[in-house]
Order: sequence, then C-alpha cells, then structure tokens
Amino acid sequence: MKPSRSLPVIGAPARIWHFSGESEPVTIVELREEGRCVVVASADGSRREFTLRRVSARFIERGEQHSPRLEF
Repeated sequence: MKPSRSLPVIGAPARIWHFSGESEPVTIVELREEGRCVVVASADGSRREFTLRRVSARFIERGEQHSPRLEF
C-alpha cells in the first residue's frame, strides 16, 4: 500500500507557506526522528526546522503553533 501523502526526501524541493498566503521555495537538507522532523534550507542558506503535528498531520515550524507550514 502506498502512503496517502508524499514523504520528505533529502534534496527534494519544498515550499514554506506563511500565514499571509505567501510561499518561499526551500530544499530539504536533513531528516530527523524517522522523518517526523524536517530541516530545510532557503536560497540564502538559512536553515529552518519543521516538525510533524499529530493533530493536524502538517509540518509546522518548531516552536510555532499554526504557521508557517511546510509542504512537499
């Protein structure tokens, strides 16, 4: 059986969606906690960490409640 959504893969492109509706292109550079934590790098090289929330099943930036969120 295939997963119901795409899984994070190192080197794959992704997007950070901000509450304002703007998006930012990033690249997945590291996976932690068996894929439940994803580290991404933006074009300027800065890194951000997103964790999978059990309630919403979305990747939300560590330390935040709702936004920004990561999609791949």
